[in-house]
Amino acid sequence: MNISFWISQRLRLGCKGSSKAGVAIAVAGVALALIIMEFTLAVVVGFKNGIRDRLMGFDAQITVCPADGKTIEASPGLISAINECLPQADIRLSMRQPALIKTDNDFEGLVFIAQSPDADFSFEKSNIVEGEWPDYASDSCANKIVISVPTANALGLGVGDKVYSTFFIDGNVKMRRYTIAALFRSNFGEYDKTVAYASMQSLRSVAGIGSDAGNRIDIRGLNPDEIAAAAEHLQASLVNDAATGRLDQYYPVDSVLRTGALYFNWLSLLDTNVTVIFILMLCVSGLTLISSLFILILDRLAMIGILRAMGASKPFVRSIFIDMAMRIVGLGMIIGNAVGITLLLVQKYTHAVPLDPEMYYLDSVPVEIQPWALVALNIGVALAAWLILILPARLASSVDPAKVVKYE
Repeated sequence: MNISFWISQRLRLGCKGSSKAGVAIAVAGVALALIIMEFTLAVVVGFKNGIRDRLMGFDAQITVCPADGKTIEASPGLISAINECLPQADIRLSMRQPALIKTDNDFEGLVFIAQSPDADFSFEKSNIVEGEWPDYASDSCANKIVISVPTANALGLGVGDKVYSTFFIDGNVKMRRYTIAALFRSNFGEYDKTVAYASMQSLRSVAGIGSDAGNRIDIRGLNPDEIAAAAEHLQASLVNDAATGRLDQYYPVDSVLRTGALYFNWLSLLDTNVTVIFILMLCVSGLTLISSLFILILDRLAMIGILRAMGASKPFVRSIFIDMAMRIVGLGMIIGNAVGITLLLVQKYTHAVPLDPEMYYLDSVPVEIQPWALVALNIGVALAAWLILILPARLASSVDPAKVVKYE
């Protein structure tokens, strides 16, 4: 049996008024620090994932562009080359076409987005606030479009209204009359103000291209952490295929990491904020623990003197007080986890704390609970607390037993 541990478990943490207050403050400090760190971690991860999902909803993770900047065909050779390089990817032909949407009194510049009818439109449908997403696989929906609420408000339009769109194609002006089928709102800044959705059939007709052509190939379904490496690997593969004659031309590759670089660079700054908050919380909880340990040592000077007079070694005495302080840490962590995880779950499922979407792009504080991250955080806090307590615990082992017994 570990005698020092047994002794530490038999001792009360607070036997006097000052000792009780010191222990209570230390427990509260550890609990509060852990709650704040858990909230910081969950909110930052949730915020980064929320912004990233919106970016990748509006834009593909990787894009294969036409060499001439105009049209690209989903030829079997090109699709096969992409599949060989990225076998798990979802590959879709799509189009982006700038246009002016005009009413009698005003106009707005937009980029119409169209994807093949068999694409996954779950992101687009999740943002619909009025009307219904058109079935672009049906010819009856070929001239239906979806615009954002800010665009509709700026032009005084609503679901069911007719509107003219003007396209500039190779120096020519083309117009199409569309029916607004639905309105969407993603709360994502400039994207809501500049994006609209149309059918591939309509945009192909405007561009004068065939049914197997578009102006980009969108690639989705990749692990977000592997986008940069996948894009680089695909570009090198396509360059090699063009050089060996397997492909008839060179195809540039782009990724959302470049097109959305402003947002991703902004999100990367959050990691620095997390580090600063973690350091501050560890400092706060560490100071309260050290203060509490000093109080425990002062309350038990007589016991320390007796143990040292009986032959107890300095490491033996030191381990007793470290074990006692770690009981405070454990109690604080239990309370902190109980309160912190409960509050996180409440926010996750009720969205109790709102945000201004104009400022933060999200309408409520996002929360992403990762069990492995919480476990790692708790282990890290416990380890940091143990390291912090080693130095003040040496004070207990340095007590001179002769002076203490004489004083008592």
